[in-house]
Amino acid sequence: MTTATRLGTAMPGRRQILLPLALAPVAGWAVWAAGTPEAPSHPAGPFHLPLDESTAIWRDLGAVRMGGLAGDPQFPVKVSALDGRPVTVRGFMVPLTDGAAHNRFILSANPMGCPACESPGPATMMHVHTAIALPATREPLTLTGTLRLRPQEGLFYRLDRAEQRWA
Repeated sequence: MTTATRLGTAMPGRRQILLPLALAPVAGWAVWAAGTPEAPSHPAGPFHLPLDESTAIWRDLGAVRMGGLAGDPQFPVKVSALDGRPVTVRGFMVPLTDGAAHNRFILSANPMGCPACESPGPATMMHVHTAIALPATREPLTLTGTLRLRPQEGLFYRLDRAEQRWA
């Protein structure tokens, strides 16, 4: 007779302990797959806008890494090749000043405050200079201009002579 039987309690067997532990990951996956209505998700991964020809550039620009003794940005070859070339990019306006229209602003890969998006950093934002002021908007903008690497404004990128493109 075992000690558990003599005390009047039955000890659980290995199966009774191990089976729930083995099923826990499956249950967790089912909860994750079902999602919650409050949690936003984006089909593009860490970026708010879906992947297309005007947003693919953000994936390349976001690949920059800090390196060297001074902590300078290390641009991948694909990004370095874009310096001084015309590009088309879609993103969200972040005004630098109050006003209804802006000719200098930040273009961000993700809208400010999106909880499901990658947090903003210098690799996912660019300083934009336009000849014609654009109205402030929270909707995505598609811009064409000349990309400059390592501008003096503190970000990694600047879009010069930018013009808005209409879909």
